[in-house]
Amino acid sequence: MTKTRCAGLAFLMSTAALAQYSNSDPRNSNPEYQRRQNELQQQQKDKEDRERIERQSAQEAESYRQFMANQHKLQEKLSGEVERDRALFLKTPPIPPQKNALLGQWRLDRSRKKPANAFAEINAAISQPACEMVFGDGIWDFRPKALYGIDAGIGETKLTDVDYRGNEGIIGVIPKSGKLFVFKILGADRVQELTSTRIGADPCPFVRVGASAQTGVSAGATRAVSAPSSNAPAATTGRASAAPPQVASVSPTPLVSSRPPPEVCRQTLLDKLGAVGVNQVLEMSRVRFKEAAIEGKVPNTTNLRIDLRGSDCDDPRIKASLYDFDANGMLQSITYVWDRPPGPAPAPIFQERVSTLTRFHTLPPPQSPGRLQADTSLGRLIIEDLPERNLLLEAYAAKK
Repeated sequence: MTKTRCAGLAFLMSTAALAQYSNSDPRNSNPEYQRRQNELQQQQKDKEDRERIERQSAQEAESYRQFMANQHKLQEKLSGEVERDRALFLKTPPIPPQKNALLGQWRLDRSRKKPANAFAEINAAISQPACEMVFGDGIWDFRPKALYGIDAGIGETKLTDVDYRGNEGIIGVIPKSGKLFVFKILGADRVQELTSTRIGADPCPFVRVGASAQTGVSAGATRAVSAPSSNAPAATTGRASAAPPQVASVSPTPLVSSRPPPEVCRQTLLDKLGAVGVNQVLEMSRVRFKEAAIEGKVPNTTNLRIDLRGSDCDDPRIKASLYDFDANGMLQSITYVWDRPPGPAPAPIFQERVSTLTRFHTLPPPQSPGRLQADTSLGRLIIEDLPERNLLLEAYAAKK
């Protein structure tokens, strides 16, 4: 037998021996060894999952940074146009309250109308997010000398003093602080804001609070509004000139709304965190909410939580308002649970809420694509996007 054949036979015998040994290897039946192997495999899997999540988060953060950078560039480009429009409107006469059809409460019209064609569909897709970023989901209350915001959970806040210039058909709202808005009056219950989507998309539609979002312009609802003259602010771009068009008088219609009075809607107790107890919250809930309070426990504690739902004061996307107490029954935090559409973070509603709350508070940029934390006059604010649960949490905690 040659050396080569001997070596090959020895290799086959050793392989067979190892195969037999492996079946009787004491390590294979050792529970501790198996547990350790499973532990190592799980650790490796966890590491790979963490690395994947970190890569995804970094990509989302970079996308969000680029989005904000583009928004900043766009705002810089548009700011010059806004200032020019502001100067032009300041040359026009003030509008007296009795002829100001914009006075009253308005909210962004979110009704989805079927586009007439593909071009209209593209315009709608561009303009809707832009309008929501600027105007949010709250109510804009135009008063003779001031602009107020009424936001779900915050209540009524004076935003700035304003001056109204132009005429009854095209109205420039010139704030003491902030950007110029230009509204085109379509009827007693419908207006368009022309300056917030200057990139060629549709204007932002508004409906008067208490009026149907489907209300159209009809002879019975409003007097005719003449077409702008060549010297008027352009309705398609929001550009203003020194001589707005002359139009027939448009008389403001009385406000008819199922919304509770402002004094009821202001009773959120956000300004009473740490200062009121269970009884005051229950008393407020009986006035402000239609559904009976649901009592439970704050997670991981024995403290009381009151779940309130069904208020006509609030945005319909708010699923619940959670009032949490400490062991002594004092209100410590209020959390608004918003319904958010499926999709990755940050959802449009996250950006919308940040934009809306910036009108009321000085907020830093979001710390991540789906989370913002800040100290405000009302307490510690945390806005957190939860795509896995299709929820957005907006929480206010008492100052420590």
